[in-house]
Parts: sequence; C-alpha cells; structure tokens
Amino acid sequence: MKVLYLRAASGLDRAYPYFADAIDERYQVEIFDPDKSAAEQFEGVEVVIDPGGAVGTRALIDMSQAAGVKLWHVTTNGTDHIDVAYFLENGMALANSPGPLSAVPLAEHALTIILYFAKNLNVNRADSWERILCDEMEGQVLGLIGFGASARELARRAWPLGMRIMATDVVAFPQAELDEFHVEFLGTPDQMDRVVAEADYLSLHLHLNSETRHLIDRRVFGLMKESAVLVNVARGELVDEEALVEALQQRQIKGAGIDAFAQEPLPPDHPLQQLDNVVLTPHSSGYTPGTPRRRMQAAAANVDRIAQGLPPGDLVTELVR
Repeated sequence: MKVLYLRAASGLDRAYPYFADAIDERYQVEIFDPDKSAAEQFEGVEVVIDPGGAVGTRALIDMSQAAGVKLWHVTTNGTDHIDVAYFLENGMALANSPGPLSAVPLAEHALTIILYFAKNLNVNRADSWERILCDEMEGQVLGLIGFGASARELARRAWPLGMRIMATDVVAFPQAELDEFHVEFLGTPDQMDRVVAEADYLSLHLHLNSETRHLIDRRVFGLMKESAVLVNVARGELVDEEALVEALQQRQIKGAGIDAFAQEPLPPDHPLQQLDNVVLTPHSSGYTPGTPRRRMQAAAANVDRIAQGLPPGDLVTELVR
C-alpha cells in the first residue's frame, strides 16, 4: 500500500520521523514534492498524511479523490483551519488527531500558568527583594470552560493542590465521571456566567466555531473577579483580544496566560506584548516530543486500518460552524 506524506514548500516538518518510526517500513511512504507534478504523485496512493492540515488545498483534494485515495488524515486536533466543508461535500474521508493525544502537555502548561500567577513570579523577584504576598491553592476555584480531554487532565492535576473544580460543557457527563475528576459543578453553556464569576482561574478548553468565537468578551471580563486570571491554551479567537488588552490595562483582572492568538506569530508591536500582567507563549503548550509521537502513531494506526479493509478512526463527520 502507498502512503503520501505531504510536504510544504518550506520543507519537511519535524514530526515526520515519528511517522516513519510508527510505520516501520510496513508500507511504501512517498514524500510529496510541491515542485513536481502533483497529480502524478497521487497515483496509487490510498492514504494521505497532512501534517498540521496546512498543506491540503482544494486542488490537491480533487487530485486525491480522482486517484482513489481512501483517507486524508490531518495530524492536528482543531479543524477550524481545514476546509472541512469541501471534504464533506466531496465525500472524501477526513480524520484528525483527537484531543487526548495532546491533553497532558496542554494541562501541564495551563497549570504552570496558574502557579506562575499564584506565586506572583512576574514581580516576586530577588533582584528587588520586595516580597509580594502569594496565594495558596487550597480553596481556589478553577473554572473550566469546556470539559474535554485537556480540561480533564488539568482538573486531575489541580484537585490534589486543593483547588475546587467547576466546569461547563455541551455534554452532560454522568455523575461517576464527574466524581472521578472532583467536579463540584458542571453547567451548560448558558450557565457559564456562574463559573466565570466564581473562578479564581478561568481556563478555556473549547474548539473554535461561530458560537465560541470571542466568547470571552468585555461582558465576560466584567463578570470576573479583579483577582482572577484567564488561561487560554486552546484557540486564540475564543477571546476578544481588544477586550483582553483593556481588561489587563485597567487591572480589571489580575492577569492572563495566553498560548494561542488570533494572529500567529504574534506581532512584536501587539499591545499584549507591552503588558506586565500577562504571560505569552508561542502556541507551544503541546510542543513536546510526546504530542507528535502520539499523533503519528494514531495516523499510522489509521493506515493499518485502511490496509486491513477496516473503517478509519477519528473521522471528522460534521461541519462545526
């Protein structure tokens, strides 16, 4: 069986060795060359691996479908940057990398931000020797907007520190599952205001769509405690950045830890870059050896399914607007 691994004009991505290891020479893997005839490279291909989902264009999707490709596998979780509608319209099977594959590093990153602000590490420095009173975690409320894989892993790590866990989600989880993660309140999206108002640390764990874009806006910042911290390791446009800048400048909230932005890379002259009560990281919360390894293992497992005549896993079956 032949697999085509897409390569951008800028070069082969650094995750490819993990895919090669996972495939372990079981199948013929070709590296797509954007400087050569594309149609010829799809001939005989049954699975396309699209690292990051950034390489696939409608023209390439058409070529893959004409060549009889059975699966297009994207190696990221979010699909807001992928032309999902075109895949669905044309009946091309599309798979992605589900949240559990990157949940642990995202949760660790979020917890690091929480502890950074709890211990005031931006100002509690020996070079000034001005000791700033810090917070203990016991009794602090962690508000989780979205209770998917990364939120659960964050709850799993926050509860042993004594934090109280509140969350919202579109899914009504069974009580046994909530007990496992020590969730004392799980609300529907229209109950988000309660979680926002009570949270000492408000962490976002949502996909980006028309309903969640700029979910965190001026109204929401007005509900938050002045001592509260916003954490976003999900998608940049979940937050109205202009409203965030205002809230930070006016000390309407204590601070924010942001790992995803509306525009990436974040421009050097962006107002967020000028503030002392924000931690900005370059969309690196999932940037560990484990994340691409797990994602490429999942991609290789889907190649195995196609080779065995089985339906692929982790299919994207609906367009979330």
